[in-house]
Amino acid sequence: MLRPFITACLLTLAAPAFADSTFVFPEDQAETDFIANEVIATFYHEVGHGLIDVLKIPVLGKEEDAADTLSVILMDRIWKEEAAAEILRSDAMTYAANADYSLDDTDPADFADEHSLDIQRYYAVVCLFYGANPDARRDLAVELELPEAKLESCPDEWAYASGAWDKVLEGTEPGPKKKGLVMGEGQEDLELAQLLADEVASLNQMIGLPEDITVWVADCGEANAYYSPDDKAITICNEYAQYLQEIWAASE
Repeated sequence: MLRPFITACLLTLAAPAFADSTFVFPEDQAETDFIANEVIATFYHEVGHGLIDVLKIPVLGKEEDAADTLSVILMDRIWKEEAAAEILRSDAMTYAANADYSLDDTDPADFADEHSLDIQRYYAVVCLFYGANPDARRDLAVELELPEAKLESCPDEWAYASGAWDKVLEGTEPGPKKKGLVMGEGQEDLELAQLLADEVASLNQMIGLPEDITVWVADCGEANAYYSPDDKAITICNEYAQYLQEIWAASE
């Protein structure tokens, strides 16, 4: 049975139908924080796809799961404890909200998708984040309703997952001959691009790449975020941030 936190987040959301528009963060600080945190978590996920592509990283299992894992690793390593926990909390809230579709409108094709079910992704990211620092994060894990039986295995799951990413990223330290993430030109006035530019700077201090990955904010016609291997580019859609506003509004 779903417990209170998850039940509160399994929201019935209308299918997004957005006009093309540049996203502007709302005045409400809590809403802005939620949207910004989830955009950051999603961006880290897409960075995972980009690294897998340009570094030719072998993936044993679903690539989407590997990208989810890197997202949690970056939350843990880039941010101080309180801020990292808020990013994880926003990420979990989004997965829980999206899980409503999986639970109420389950289609057999959902089980064949390249993504795990949203409710599975919810528990996976919470477990990994908890496992990285169980002493400091037990209360958060309880708040997010990680099953008691799962708590024991999460530190080992974190050790395996973070160790695997550390191994494949050996030799990717930044250097004068290395490339990295690059913000696409002409986006300086876009609020989402300003948010992502800070993340690009942080990541470029950690990882050097054999070729550039360009980061774009764009109107996409759908609520989405994706990595394009043909273009070596990450795109965060304005409509995705607008969709997060819908999640926030439905939670109020």
